[in-house]
Amino acid sequence: MKRALKWTSGIVAIILILLAIAVYWLFYSNQATPESRFPLDLGELRRVSGTIPGAGPDRIEIERLSHTMVPRIAIVSGTGWGKIDMVRASYRLVFPDRTILIDTANSTDLAKRFKAASYDSAAWKRLVPAMEGASAIVVTHEHADHIGGLLESPHRDALFGRAVLTSEQAADMAGSLPLHWPDLAALNFHPLSYDRLHALAPGVVLIKAPGHTSGSQMVYVRRADGREYLFTGDTTSLLDNVTLKRIRSRYVTDWYGDQTHDDRPAVMAQTIAIHDLAQKYPDLIIVPGHDGRQMLRLIHEGLLTPRFTP
Repeated sequence: MKRALKWTSGIVAIILILLAIAVYWLFYSNQATPESRFPLDLGELRRVSGTIPGAGPDRIEIERLSHTMVPRIAIVSGTGWGKIDMVRASYRLVFPDRTILIDTANSTDLAKRFKAASYDSAAWKRLVPAMEGASAIVVTHEHADHIGGLLESPHRDALFGRAVLTSEQAADMAGSLPLHWPDLAALNFHPLSYDRLHALAPGVVLIKAPGHTSGSQMVYVRRADGREYLFTGDTTSLLDNVTLKRIRSRYVTDWYGDQTHDDRPAVMAQTIAIHDLAQKYPDLIIVPGHDGRQMLRLIHEGLLTPRFTP
């Protein structure tokens, strides 16, 4: 009897140790050794942004379409289990003669699949005409909660005439599941190909950053008044990823969902580069992919304008 109890206790102890190792590996470990440094130089971004004549946007507007409460440790490895607000948002750069959208969030049906706690239908009604009136639509990557609005728009096919999607984003249709793409050949759609940086408009530069997905990119924006922004997409979903230099947990990057998994060393290199840039230039405004708290702060400080204006 005693021997059986010892065997049982030993097995339970082994199971608990293995469980603790698994939890540590999935949620607490931040290990991801970059293979090389990610080049991110503000002077170079400023130079490239000036290669297209004209002033940058006068203001940057934001629509926050849905909110999902998730454990912080899932998005910032090794932190705590308290819930944080993950927001799906769209941004509009407003020039005197044009507008450019960055990310398009998703519709209410897709928000339900993401288990959103709330969804702003009025924001969707403003986003649809904003997409139709934009001179360009770019996405930080091809996941459904960033490209969803474009693919779910009632005028989807017509919008591809102004969608500036990269070759990698257009090639990774599986990354936007469960959404469906149109026949790009039938639309005569030609994706954008660029090596590292691409000047999109006055004061606007696309920064190729594969890692979270093959088509991930960041967007640098220099407003007409000189204020500078870096939209990081899901390279850093929260500002804490940047300040703590901690990327998302392995549970999210390697196991969660049916989408492609992150290249953790690449994401770590990019996160370190963003952190170092923010340390060197404290006035640079970092806009992470889903940080509800940071969005609110930027709105309150007048750095983002709430709601798309008519």
